[in-house]
Amino acid sequence: MTKIMLVDDEAGIRKVLGIYLVDAGFDVISIDDGKKAADLITREFFDIVLTDIRMPKMDGISLLKYIKEKSPDTEVIMITGHGDLKLAIESLKLDAVDFITKPINNDILDIAFKRAVDRIETKKNILKYTRNLEDLVNEKTRKLEESERRYVQLFNQSPSYITIQDKDLNIVETNKIFKEHFNYKGPSTCFKAYKGRTSHCPDCPVKKTFKDGKSHFSEMDIELEDGTIRNILIQTSAITDSDGNIVNVMEMSTDITKIMELQDHLASLGLHIGAISHSIKQVLTGMDGGSYLIESGLSKKDNSLIHEGWDIVKEKISKTRDMVLDILFHTKKREPKKEKITISDFIEELIFTIEPKIKQEDIEFNINYPSENIQMTIDKTAINAAFASILENAFYACLSTKKKNKKIDFTVVNEKDRILFIVKDNGTGIAEDKIDKIFDLFYSEKGSKGTGLGLFVALRSIKQHKGKIKVDSEEGFYTQFTITLPL
Repeated sequence: MTKIMLVDDEAGIRKVLGIYLVDAGFDVISIDDGKKAADLITREFFDIVLTDIRMPKMDGISLLKYIKEKSPDTEVIMITGHGDLKLAIESLKLDAVDFITKPINNDILDIAFKRAVDRIETKKNILKYTRNLEDLVNEKTRKLEESERRYVQLFNQSPSYITIQDKDLNIVETNKIFKEHFNYKGPSTCFKAYKGRTSHCPDCPVKKTFKDGKSHFSEMDIELEDGTIRNILIQTSAITDSDGNIVNVMEMSTDITKIMELQDHLASLGLHIGAISHSIKQVLTGMDGGSYLIESGLSKKDNSLIHEGWDIVKEKISKTRDMVLDILFHTKKREPKKEKITISDFIEELIFTIEPKIKQEDIEFNINYPSENIQMTIDKTAINAAFASILENAFYACLSTKKKNKKIDFTVVNEKDRILFIVKDNGTGIAEDKIDKIFDLFYSEKGSKGTGLGLFVALRSIKQHKGKIKVDSEEGFYTQFTITLPL
């Protein structure tokens, strides 16, 4: 009978899950905190541990690390809340077999346990197979060749991208799916095959493994031969010779795009009321103040008070509209509705709505785009909203600086098969440690003036068009967004 340890500090969850798992035929022991579970794991073997991520004394991530150190053959399934998806993905890097979200769906729980049981059986089979190989060393050459053929088949049929690389990052061997998805003809380096680069990527995990012999992880976006943008999780492993010297490194890349899309979808479904309630409260407070000024102006017959109050109310209505549109646009599952447009018409329509706002604040606005009749196929609504968010970001960056000569440059460059849209401002700039965060959901540098949705939605729209956004910035000097869209 499969032995299960259930770890959760909530008694209700332990009771309900315990009954369900016992009914499913498992031998279950329930523990109320991570520290007790860690103590027990050193004395008793469990096939599977089902643990909550957030617990007192010892959290789920720490327990996972401890289990993998003390009992590596034990499979671990994490229980997460909607706000713990980054921790859940981190747990997968630490070799958790799966994660499930609260409230727990029994069907999803069954799938997770099946995956864990399958992995246990696979490990047993691999161990059994490995032991058999030791006995086959002295058998006939035909059987050895058959074993090699099976390994090659497993290598080629793996759903992950697998490459074997030398110290110069040259690919010396790769599997079938890699060759198909990247139209790989060889020979090549990994950074050229994956990213079209001329030098290795920063923090290259293969380089790190050659240096210390340990397995390393990394995440990055890649573009397949068909133009599809995918998010992959990379793991490396050293290949040594008989003397223990590292001769090659195996790099296995797993497509986690679906997990990232799930994270996006769950975030959409769970647009937390607490994250927007503060903005709503400020809007209502502002409207109260504006209406008070209007009422005072009416009673005193003072038009200046009426105008002042009405300006406040209009501003709060505008903010409410922007906030609601951002939320609706983000939460709705929406495929791009593409149409052929002329770039010059698109730019003119875009700047028509935002140029008055910029010039009203005495900000220099320079626009430069090709005069020729260039056409591209896009979802005009989505891309218009994306550029509006980026231009608004530049606008607020200029407003927030004390510089006298504030400036925004909007440049469009035609590069044959793609178009570059460059938005550069000389505003406050972005701190280096915050550049990677600006596209995160609910992250905003505008304080009460921002919802934290604009750039998040903009990045999603650009990716749906197989495009890219690059951000360069120096705090206190400038910020430049470079958006690349294929024609």
